[in-house]
Amino acid sequence: MREDDKAVIVAVHEDAVSGIGQQGIDRLTLRLHELYPNYDFREACTNQGQMSQASDPDQLFIQLQKDGYTHVLVQSSSITNDLDMQYLRHLVEAAKGKFKQMRLGEPLLSSLTDYQEVAKMLISHFSMPKQVNVLVCNGSDEESDATYTLLDYILRDQGQDWFLSTINGHPSLAHLIKQLKKQKLKKVHLVPFNAEANKMIGGEWIKMLQQAGYKVTAEPQTLVEQEGIIHLFEQHIHHAEQFRTLTAKEQKLLVH
Repeated sequence: MREDDKAVIVAVHEDAVSGIGQQGIDRLTLRLHELYPNYDFREACTNQGQMSQASDPDQLFIQLQKDGYTHVLVQSSSITNDLDMQYLRHLVEAAKGKFKQMRLGEPLLSSLTDYQEVAKMLISHFSMPKQVNVLVCNGSDEESDATYTLLDYILRDQGQDWFLSTINGHPSLAHLIKQLKKQKLKKVHLVPFNAEANKMIGGEWIKMLQQAGYKVTAEPQTLVEQEGIIHLFEQHIHHAEQFRTLTAKEQKLLVH
């Protein structure tokens, strides 16, 4: 950047409840401040009413242009490439012409390496011996279901007696119970992905698994509280800073 350029980093969240939650948002915000001390910082929320202090991303990008910013780094706190993340991609693409440079960091689970690192974290920090370990996630749409299905596969490939199940999507609790019936172990240890999953575990999940004949324990700490999760977001924003995403036309040219 030239001396007269102005740079800003923008953290975008869906809300303060789902996803990485308010605690995760606070930790991500602190890390972004540490990584880019010479950048100004802004925060936006795609779900208005959930974080009243945060701006709508579209309106924020307009204001940043008016304020003379030339370089914009955007990092979402989304876990998957869900509808919220796709909406943010659309806004960023539409706003690119307003700035010399505008880059968007990927959600938590993007590359195969991301999945492998998350699986490694789970197996290393949360595995309970002689039990079936289950990561409980939020499911909301087809993109999230595809993400969690892949993570489930990688977990089972890397760790013995590991499964993944979602609250509102696939793999479902019914699917999990069907898989558990094939296991000889009768003890189940639940690990919540985030605070929302933790709440559901303490409500219906433990009761339903107990009714199915299993002894159930639950991890009080969520996966997103792990330092490695924030480190993955850090890698994504670094990559976005260094490399721009190819346009659809450029991707088509590479294929042909």
